[in-house]
Amino acid sequence: MVSETTQEWFRGLVRETQARFGELSRLQEEPERFRAPVERDGVIVTVAPGGNLVGLSLEPSAMRLSAEELSAAILRAQRDGLQEANRRYAAAVDEATGRAVDVSALVTQRIDTSALRDHAEELDR
Repeated sequence: MVSETTQEWFRGLVRETQARFGELSRLQEEPERFRAPVERDGVIVTVAPGGNLVGLSLEPSAMRLSAEELSAAILRAQRDGLQEANRRYAAAVDEATGRAVDVSALVTQRIDTSALRDHAEELDR
């Protein structure tokens, strides 16, 4: 037989878990909340968590760049936007889960940042 105290603790745990899942579900209702706008060298991008480029515009100053410089500026801005969008999303998930899950570690493990970094360093040369 389970004590009343244990049963109440378990009921509380179930309520808390349901509330946290509700918070996580609500995150999906506002995807634009996590998008990150970034400007680099006249290139303005908006990036969603996971890296999707959802906006791109070029200022007149970007048009003075060579093709290689423009390509590098777009990729740098997208990379910076990806980092910020993922940070925003991870922070929201951390808040919704009560920091019970290390979302930042999960994001880092899922994205091969070394390949992005190597490519960005190559473009910066």
